[in-house]
Amino acid sequence: MKIKHLEAYKAKEMVVMKEKIIYFLPHTHWDREWYLPFQIFRARLLHVIDVLLEMLEKFPEFKFNLDGQVIALEDYLEIEKDPQKTETLFSMIRNGRVSVGPFYVLPDEFLISGETFIRNFLIAQRVLEELSLPSMKVAYLPDMFGHSAYVPTLIRGLGMDSVLIWRGVGDKCRDTEFIWRGPDGSEVLCINIIRGYWNLGVPPSDYHEFKRMVEKEVEFLFKHSPSGHILLMAGNDHRFPFPLLPDFVRKLNSEGLKCKIVTLDEYVQILQRMELSLKKIEGEMRDPKYAPILKDVASARIHLKQRSHLIEKELVSIVEPLSAIAYIYSLPLGSVLDLLFYAWKLFLKTLPHDDICGCSIDQVHKEMEVLQDQVLQLIKVIKLELVNKIAGTLVKNGTENGNLQLFVFSPFERKTKTVVEKELYMPEELPENLLERLVVMEKGKKLPTVVEYIQERVFDGIQALSNTFEEEYIARFLTEEAPPQLKKGKVVKIKFEAELPPMGFKTFNIEFDSGILRPKEISKNVIETAFLKVNVNEDGTLTIEDRRTGRMYRNLFFLEDAEDVGDEYNYSPSKNPEIITTLGQKAKIKRITEDSIGFSVEVEHELRLPQSFDFERERRSEKKVSMPVNITYIIYKRSPRVDIKIEFENIAKDHRLRVHIPLPVHVETNMSDDYFGIVTRPNKIEIPEDLSQYSEVPESRYPMQNFVYIADDTGGVAISTRGLKEYETIQKDGEVEVALTLLRSVGMLSRPGLLTRSEDAGPSFLTPEAQCLGNHIAEFSVWFTDKHDLIEAYNFSRRYQIFPPVFSIGGIRETEISLLSLEPECLILSSFKVSEDGDGTIIRFYNVKDMDVNATVKLGWVPKEVWLANMAEKPIKKIKTNGNIIKLKVGANEVITLKVV
Repeated sequence: MKIKHLEAYKAKEMVVMKEKIIYFLPHTHWDREWYLPFQIFRARLLHVIDVLLEMLEKFPEFKFNLDGQVIALEDYLEIEKDPQKTETLFSMIRNGRVSVGPFYVLPDEFLISGETFIRNFLIAQRVLEELSLPSMKVAYLPDMFGHSAYVPTLIRGLGMDSVLIWRGVGDKCRDTEFIWRGPDGSEVLCINIIRGYWNLGVPPSDYHEFKRMVEKEVEFLFKHSPSGHILLMAGNDHRFPFPLLPDFVRKLNSEGLKCKIVTLDEYVQILQRMELSLKKIEGEMRDPKYAPILKDVASARIHLKQRSHLIEKELVSIVEPLSAIAYIYSLPLGSVLDLLFYAWKLFLKTLPHDDICGCSIDQVHKEMEVLQDQVLQLIKVIKLELVNKIAGTLVKNGTENGNLQLFVFSPFERKTKTVVEKELYMPEELPENLLERLVVMEKGKKLPTVVEYIQERVFDGIQALSNTFEEEYIARFLTEEAPPQLKKGKVVKIKFEAELPPMGFKTFNIEFDSGILRPKEISKNVIETAFLKVNVNEDGTLTIEDRRTGRMYRNLFFLEDAEDVGDEYNYSPSKNPEIITTLGQKAKIKRITEDSIGFSVEVEHELRLPQSFDFERERRSEKKVSMPVNITYIIYKRSPRVDIKIEFENIAKDHRLRVHIPLPVHVETNMSDDYFGIVTRPNKIEIPEDLSQYSEVPESRYPMQNFVYIADDTGGVAISTRGLKEYETIQKDGEVEVALTLLRSVGMLSRPGLLTRSEDAGPSFLTPEAQCLGNHIAEFSVWFTDKHDLIEAYNFSRRYQIFPPVFSIGGIRETEISLLSLEPECLILSSFKVSEDGDGTIIRFYNVKDMDVNATVKLGWVPKEVWLANMAEKPIKKIKTNGNIIKLKVGANEVITLKVV
């Protein structure tokens, strides 16, 4: 009976096997630039599309996926001017035989914000709409280095219901199809290409070998397929279409196999019609067991991440809100919005994963820096154009002689107390002792003000950061027929504390007064505020007591340097590790000063580092170099906050420099902000003894958007960085130590034989500029909390991350205007912009609480109508308003998009 039962089982299995259907998805994975620069890859792209057009004409059943990114199509059209070729290609796209979109580029998910992800989609759709071409409906994400937990939220929000992914799923699910659920409850069908986007490999030209390859792959995938429908990815990096595929598929069908060439849209529609009962999983995808997530791209060429972070904050938090306000004021915006669209496109060109990840050849990143420079120029121009227009509506009839004014834009969603900085260009004849007496006034009240430096400087072009003195000249240069003459003058940088209105403007006056506390040196190394007691230790670290709780934080901010024999993708120690630390090593305490805002501590370290790594001896070189490191701590008087600025010139190679923050906090997890809320991660990941089954060593080293939060019921810290994207949590005796990566210095694109990765990640090309020699500045801030309060961490991080723009424009009437506010505090503003169709504004915010809340949105104008919309800005339903007040319920972790007309 047992034998008969076994035979019956086998017979049933054979029936099932006959029901297999094999789907071939022809594609090319198009890295726009990587181990060769862009123009060389683009020249190949022209040949790829020539071959594609020939195959489409020859084989009516042939179809092709152009990698889910519109920029490949745009790059082709920029060069190819043969109308017959372009029309043939367009016809094939319109007939559904070539798939393009839905995104503009394929970025790294952890090195962009949710808003940039959305712009990536919107810009692609706009390009396709202008070409009258349809977009692929499936979110195609085949080679991201892991996936954000908020991808389902984004995909649903953008009007799609399915996504294709590869890396990072790991043991969460080995099925080729499952349901992926976002933190807000959004669910999408997930196509899990567990064997990668090249699972058909490089197909052999011999049919019988091809058949054996197909059968072997199908046999493996069938064990993991709930549907029995097997997807074979017929393509690879920069591959031409396989010319024999249509004939081979016909032969397979003639021999009894059920095979079909499909688009991804068609394949997903087939699965959806089956109404499968699939596993549901949640959370981010960062498991490197079956495919490396290449996690240390978060720290390769860090300077690129820092500039990208700055650009993103300026575009989303400053420029777009200013454009929305100008729209509300009915000011002409045509050319400004065109410039903004162009700036976004240029910025997105720096964000393909091999670009922003820093894992290409040096030439690619040289060109990327040029694009970043151009975007920064455009941001400055757009910002000044908008301020010129807006300020023009507030000008008095005449100006007050001798009255300096500051016009400050507040980008926050609620009243916010923050520190504002501004460079002022002063006449050369003013004496320094007078300039030192500058004070910012608000309605006759002196605000805490610091004159940070005084220097003579000649106009030297467009600066990277906001609020520089050159802005006033550029603002006039843009609009005046005869721009003012450039003159030598004195530049004064002032800082002041102020309360800003929600999303609006406020004017401040500047006067000369002798009654303000000016910076003065103090001799003691103990600093006390209402919140913190800070001891400056001999080794340059800080020991901080939170005076509200008595909790002691010892030896904060020591440096640690170790060899890095890895590559642009992965950090790797050597077999003979050597670690150098400043902990316990005497530092030079240069000076400690006090001013009306807080205290400044300047520390200097002299790090003696091995010059490089000796790969023949497998240890760090015996020759040492001296690397000076300057650290400045700013301790605030009226908040439990410490800002840290670390400046150094890297003159060593093959190493990693980190700053360590030991915390007396007993928790098992940390929280980091993601696209639209928090992701919780373990502080310690157990590394398996047997790593032979792992493609990459799993470690508690993570990417961050803006901050990491570690606290228990009696407090802890939020650490917010300006573009430092990588942190590691180290569990020690139940306590946690955070290590922020300041620099990774490596010399190869991909290096074989790493201890942290089982196989190559790319070609073994030398990349000497990835050693990142030269000057570096790293900035971050730490907020000490006396309770567990995630909202406090968000509010602190936004104050630290976003620079309120300040303009010295004469003749503005005293102003305090608010255009938008959100309550309660758990609602975080994500976007305030002009809608893509130019008919209204978009307001997007999200709820960081795990519970429903009642939201109040207060506008500074009375709208005609308000619509609940999706992230693609398509209206869903009309919302009732009470004048300028919008009230609605927001679900736990929900993202709300409003279109206000």
